[in-house]
Amino acid sequence: MQNKGRALSKPHTRIVEFDILRAVAIIAIVVSHLPFYLPTLEYSSGFAILASCGVALFFFISGYVLHLNHPSFPQRNSLANFYKKRVLRIFPLYWLALLLFLIISASLTLRIAFVTVLGLQGFLSPRFGTDLIGYFWFIGVIVVYYTIYPLIIALASDTLKLPAPMNTSVFKFAITLIVPLLILLVARRAFFLIADLVFAYYSIFVLGVAVSKYNTLGRYGFLTDDRTRLLKYVAVAGISLTALLFAYPVLHPSANVSTVSGLASNGGVLIVDNALWLLFILLVFCLVRIIVVSSSNASRPLSHAIWYRVFLLISSSSYAIFLFFGLILTNSMNALIGAQLTALEIDIIQIFVGLPTVFLIAYLLQSTQNEIVNRVRKYRSA
Repeated sequence: MQNKGRALSKPHTRIVEFDILRAVAIIAIVVSHLPFYLPTLEYSSGFAILASCGVALFFFISGYVLHLNHPSFPQRNSLANFYKKRVLRIFPLYWLALLLFLIISASLTLRIAFVTVLGLQGFLSPRFGTDLIGYFWFIGVIVVYYTIYPLIIALASDTLKLPAPMNTSVFKFAITLIVPLLILLVARRAFFLIADLVFAYYSIFVLGVAVSKYNTLGRYGFLTDDRTRLLKYVAVAGISLTALLFAYPVLHPSANVSTVSGLASNGGVLIVDNALWLLFILLVFCLVRIIVVSSSNASRPLSHAIWYRVFLLISSSSYAIFLFFGLILTNSMNALIGAQLTALEIDIIQIFVGLPTVFLIAYLLQSTQNEIVNRVRKYRSA
């Protein structure tokens, strides 16, 4: 068990569970938006919660895998290479999606378009307009997190020696969490920068880094092959999540995060949200782990299972799916409405034609970008 846990701390280690979790996250996000593309499906608060849980899962995985592959920056050029990889990973498909959005939407102002092209909406909202964050907000938030990641790693580094009473993992995690947050809050208070959504998911991202850094999954038995133990985790997380969802309307005020300046006055909302997302992440991870353990005990390897290959395909295309599913389904729905089809007919076509088209196009785009990036890297190394 401990050897398996240690293996996860090595760079470039592939975690099967996270491949599946990425697919779960993007499926949750797409499903939560279906009421906008299926005329007979009514939107409810449950869809909003599902969307938030899916996004939180993405940020948690991003933090975890980021630390797994970049646990430190021993040389100055390693930091430059880190940012080059992030730019190549984020912006080509993002710019393509943004170009299509600009062609379709004639209402986008030049100011919003310029800031959004640079991916700076997470930094510059709300000073330059709260409407900035409405366009591809996820990109703006993740750009902020990637920018401050080297600071997070520096604070969590083993080379950072603290006085004896404070030189503990818990205290270091607190410093790692609080110091960058204070910098962001100062930027918010002093210059009216940094979007509210950056604060909303910040602790989940840092938690992903910390779980990887301190090998929490291995240390506390979340990677065990003991399905009985995993089922206990499922029961505890499931009961807690159910109780929180019942109490959610009371614990979660109707005030919108974007209407409040600063974190303190909105702390209760963020605590409730983060507790909800954390329970969701624990529950889904344990369920996925049980499935992986059960499948690995079969005669065939997990990689040969059809369901896993489907999830792996969705997982590898998850970023492209996130960028393009709204554009594709919106235009297909408008075309179907223009053809004067009934609501039920539109639903059927969207589900059985529109959604498969989204996954196919996303896979083609993502695989094409990966191939181009790999060829460029080989050419430069040669």
